[in-house]
Amino acid sequence: MAKKKMHYIRLLRGPKLDTSNLKRPHISILLTITTDLGDSFLYPDEPVDLAISVENPTTGQSILLPPPDQIIDRPPRWTAGLRCLDIKVPIKPHLKKSDVTCTIRIHPATQTPPLGVLKGRDALPWSLARGSPAASKGLVMPVSVDMAKGICVPVAVRTLRLSSSKVQPQDQDTLDVDLEEDVGESIARHIWDAGVVTASYLGDACSSKEGICEILPMRKDHFNVLELGSGVGILGITLAQVIERAVAHGHTSCKTTVLLTDLPEAEERARSNIARAEVTLSRINPDGPTVTLQYEDLDWDEGRHGRFGALASARPWDLVILSDCTYNVDSLPALVGTLSALHAANVKHHEAEADTRTSVILATKPRHSSEQALFGLLSSADWRYNVLKSIPLPKLGEEDEIVDIYLLERGERNT
Repeated sequence: MAKKKMHYIRLLRGPKLDTSNLKRPHISILLTITTDLGDSFLYPDEPVDLAISVENPTTGQSILLPPPDQIIDRPPRWTAGLRCLDIKVPIKPHLKKSDVTCTIRIHPATQTPPLGVLKGRDALPWSLARGSPAASKGLVMPVSVDMAKGICVPVAVRTLRLSSSKVQPQDQDTLDVDLEEDVGESIARHIWDAGVVTASYLGDACSSKEGICEILPMRKDHFNVLELGSGVGILGITLAQVIERAVAHGHTSCKTTVLLTDLPEAEERARSNIARAEVTLSRINPDGPTVTLQYEDLDWDEGRHGRFGALASARPWDLVILSDCTYNVDSLPALVGTLSALHAANVKHHEAEADTRTSVILATKPRHSSEQALFGLLSSADWRYNVLKSIPLPKLGEEDEIVDIYLLERGERNT
């Protein structure tokens, strides 16, 4: 049996509007369904039907051509052996380009509404209902994209809906984390498996006061979080929204700063996602967000020597977070060196205090045995580590994959 894993609907190009025949205008969508690294395509035992909505974002009205005049007589279908799928989506006749401002959402038909949204609970085996599509079929991550006056914007959007596994599905205490990704075949500036699963875990675990205290090292009035290799910012932005929700519920009163860091090519997408998140933070706490989100470039080859930018140098970091950063073993020495340099900087910030510990949450989906070199490097640099949580990935087929979430610590109390 072919390898079957968690998959993502990925747009290979921006959707295109064709109004050459005003009686039968349509939107052309070229997509693939692939793994996070794009190294294999979905090869399902049974065809996967896709649901597509095309709605005006202001009115919520669909511009799809309604039955019975619909040109296509069955939903778009992904079958074993496909590498891409070209879909023609018919819309209402006589629409001109200037009339077509819409949001296009693409979703496996077996996953429950709303369209274009992945429920975080579906990524957590302990919150899945027996017999649910995610439990039996695995997960395919939906995607959304906007079109303005007939022109597609150059980014896709992933939406992860966070909620606690302790509440009922109809409970309204949910958070939507919206993350822009690049459109196209590149795997850069995309969310990956460990980020999705860990964000879902944090949203669930930190939905109560007890969970916040257990997972996050909030020991003071201010809590500072730095994300390394942030990419689109999934962990940092998730944590920012989760903490703001906790403040709104009275579970904590900490003022929080979350700093996303990565190489310069990640900056544009990270800053755009921060802007989206700031709107959500204001919605969670209308009196004024207590969480500040920032971005700064940080190259680990510089970081390992203690050379940080102004924002990373400005304060001690109570928690460092990262996901999907260990697959490139050549970068591991620089990563561990940067973690150690951040700890050394923390020690300087806290030189008058007896308790200087640096905590790190590191999430990884093991892909190759060579990644085990990380743990030898951590031990040599005096980092302690243990598995905080090991979470099986929702799967299509019989091959198990897991996301391991580690807690790393360096420093001692009363030393």
